[in-house]
Formats: sequence, structure tokens, C-alpha cells
Amino acid sequence: MHIELEKVGFGYNKESIFEQLDFTFDKGRSYVILGESGIGKSTLLALLKGFQQPLTGRVYYHQTTSKKVEMVFQDLRLFPWQTVYQALEMPLKIKKVDKVKRKAMIEALMNELEIHKFKDTYPAKLSGGQKQRVAMARGLITDPDFLLLDEPTSSLDQETKEKTQEYILSEQSNRGNGLVIVTHDIEEAAFLGETIIIMRNQGFQVYQNPVFHLENRRESLAFYEFVLQLRKMLKGEAE
Repeated sequence: MHIELEKVGFGYNKESIFEQLDFTFDKGRSYVILGESGIGKSTLLALLKGFQQPLTGRVYYHQTTSKKVEMVFQDLRLFPWQTVYQALEMPLKIKKVDKVKRKAMIEALMNELEIHKFKDTYPAKLSGGQKQRVAMARGLITDPDFLLLDEPTSSLDQETKEKTQEYILSEQSNRGNGLVIVTHDIEEAAFLGETIIIMRNQGFQVYQNPVFHLENRRESLAFYEFVLQLRKMLKGEAE
């Protein structure tokens, strides 16, 4: 089960962003997209979700569909008039899931992500980390094949950021879905990305993360050596 880009090209106002992109995103793996601002990272997520269509080439969904791809936006898009429970219920109502099943699915996911005690809380009363978990829960509630996260921890303090990153990988491991993350944080990329994609020059370069499967990798020297290596790769992009 995968999403395949075949010779994908895209641009705005006659300015090309991508040309001839070929890549396959497999279910069950995590991918991180790195690159300078404005290079098209979020646009790539929009193409994977189907919000945008390529100008050239094709996006193929193999044994899945764009409806089985969910996206969590950088601004989270939690409605101020919805409680946590209502935010999670909305996608299920849209899919016409019956009320009894909706309740069971929501209760199970709230317990799993440790947000049950906030079920009747509105976004204004939630911390940044709590909001991020609610937005992620809303993305996961329909059990997608692929979850796309745009800058998932950019507004969080370091401690909350690390906890959220652990939640993200834990859920991906438990569910076996595909995970595609856009971030500017090099250390986050090294922690979350099994495969790391550095976007540059209307295309990208792909690297396999040598430390991804290390247990407690944040405590490993190899992890920080890879962070430094990634930093050099990005600096090379700017030269």
C-alpha cells in the first residue's frame, strides 16, 4: 500500500516548484521533509492529500485513496466553538458513522492519547501540547492509511516538543500507517524520520536515517553526529 509520485511537476503563476518528481511513500514508514522556507514542502503534502493536482505527471494511490489520507495543518484548525469531544466527532459524522460506534471510537482514542480529561474543554483552555494532541487525534480518528503533519511541534517548548514527538512515533508504530512530516527542526527530523527527504532545486535528495531504530537514540552520540550531518547537508543546499 503506497502513494506514488510519477514525474510530478507543479508550480504557481508559471514559476516551477517541482519538476519530474519520482518517489514512493509506503504505508508503515515515516518520512520527514526538510528544506528552506518557500521551497514547496507544504505543497508536497497538499499533493499527497489531493488538495492540489500536479500540472504534469500523476499521483497514484495504490490500495488506498486520497480519502484515506489525513492532514494535520500547522495552525491545527481547531474550531473555538467545539469541545475536544466534538472536534473528534466531526470527521466521524461526516463519514456517517453511527452514534454508538462514534462514541466508542472517540473514547478509545482519547484514552490512548491521554486527552480524555479534556473531552469537554474548548481550545482556548488547552495548552499548546494538548492542542497538538487533539489535532493529531482528529487526524487519526478515521484510521487513515497515511497521516500528514505540517510543522507538528513548531509552537511547543522543548520538553513538550519531545513528548509530542514520542506520541507521534508511538501512534505510527501502533497503527502501522504511513507518516509524512514537514519540519524545519533538524533534530526533530533525525528523531522522527525513518527516511529523510531534503528538498532542493525543484527536486529532492533522499537519505535513510542510520539512527532511527536505535533505542533511546536521543541519549546516543550517533544521533547527534547524524544531526550535525543533516545540518551540513542543509547548509550545502544553501551554497
